[in-house]
Amino acid sequence: MADYALANAWQQARQRLALLESELDPATQRRLLTAGVGPGWHCLEVGAGGGSIAHWLCRTVGPGGRVLATDIDTRLAAIDAPPGLELLQRDLTRDPLPAAQFDLVHTRWLLHHLPDLDAAVGRLIGALKPGGLLLIEEPDFYPVHARHTGSPPLYAQFMDALTRAVVAATGRDCYWARGLPALLARHGLDDVDAAAEVAVLRGGGPLARFYQLSGRQARQHVLDAGLINAAEYDAALALLDDPQVWAFGACTVAAWGRRPG
Repeated sequence: MADYALANAWQQARQRLALLESELDPATQRRLLTAGVGPGWHCLEVGAGGGSIAHWLCRTVGPGGRVLATDIDTRLAAIDAPPGLELLQRDLTRDPLPAAQFDLVHTRWLLHHLPDLDAAVGRLIGALKPGGLLLIEEPDFYPVHARHTGSPPLYAQFMDALTRAVVAATGRDCYWARGLPALLARHGLDDVDAAAEVAVLRGGGPLARFYQLSGRQARQHVLDAGLINAAEYDAALALLDDPQVWAFGACTVAAWGRRPG
């Protein structure tokens, strides 16, 4: 996770993550409740970010449950944290997770930042009890480039430059999450299934402001990558303020399965 372009130490990081949480949390919570998460569950949230799901899990599992949240920087997840939330600074690329302790392991919008998907998924599965549930949610940005959407070409150019530059160190891109179900099946999980939701963005709205803040935080990183020039980049940031702009955001692919046993 060296040279991470969207670090939690940025002064507007909490606002940026809160905007993403407002977009993604309802679907994540619905999936977890459908899976049966409830009182007494032991849960691990990897890459906790702003902490919204870890905090929600604490309220959901109650005093008889357990929630451990990890991140390379836990400062934001610690803000207004509920009693009982355990926080642990961990880098999934190199630090071990507790072995075979959890009924649920969840991570969201994290794996696309990591260089080795198979190693990361193996570590996540290793933290599950036999029969425990792994839920992974990842963005696939293919809808941004769908034909005949009517969205401005500059928006698509900006999004492609931003996402490619942010994950450049992994040697991949942000167009792979459709392969998540096959990835979990390859790791031998039982009852693998998946779902996907495409986000719709309006200029000035929460999702547009999330991408705008992400673009501001990663600006120099993206320009240094040479994928877009500064004038086009700044024009795209301004475009995200325009309420007349409607476009697709990422498709969030959710895949889940259970550890055998």
